[in-house]
Amino acid sequence: MSKHNTVVYGVNPGSAQSHRAFRDKHHLPYALLVDEDKRVAKLYQADGLIVKRTVYLIGKDGKIRFGQRGMPRPGEVLKFAE
Repeated sequence: MSKHNTVVYGVNPGSAQSHRAFRDKHHLPYALLVDEDKRVAKLYQADGLIVKRTVYLIGKDGKIRFGQRGMPRPGEVLKFAE
């Protein structure tokens, strides 16, 4: 991701302890941020009874360059980083 000048974060309403265990189990190379009160999920319209997996690419200017529910392929997302 560094060649695209991009930083990846996961955001989830779980606890820091559950994030640590999930990250270790799946060997994730990025940080998982805690959103226990679902404030971030609400801001990005990914909240509800079940938090909806949504991928966003946000530019340095704060504008959303890409947004899609589900699990898009990294190349699909990163083409919007240029």
